[in-house]
Amino acid sequence: MDTFTTFIQQLDQALAQSQVTPTTVYVPVTFSWQQQHLQVEMPSLRTSFNQGANAFGVADILDRIRQLVGIELMEKPQSQWPKHATAKALTITIHKVVRVIPVDMQVYGV
Repeated sequence: MDTFTTFIQQLDQALAQSQVTPTTVYVPVTFSWQQQHLQVEMPSLRTSFNQGANAFGVADILDRIRQLVGIELMEKPQSQWPKHATAKALTITIHKVVRVIPVDMQVYGV
């Protein structure tokens, strides 16, 4: 099993344990593995980041995604928040998948 497959399995396990609250928003995120680097894209927020050659773990990546989402959405009215999952978990190729990440906006005091 390769690094990316292991990461996605751990991500799916972490997402299965996510708690949903009234202030939870849902953001589709594309994860891909290119040239031994994890690429994370959030097209709905028009942002992405590359983990580079740094070691990464599911908790760290989810925390980084949630912080970016929190920063991006805290300036927008709640009526513009993605309150429903419009995308579904999807495997595009063996090295590219989409997962819907729940983010509790209450953590950001919004």
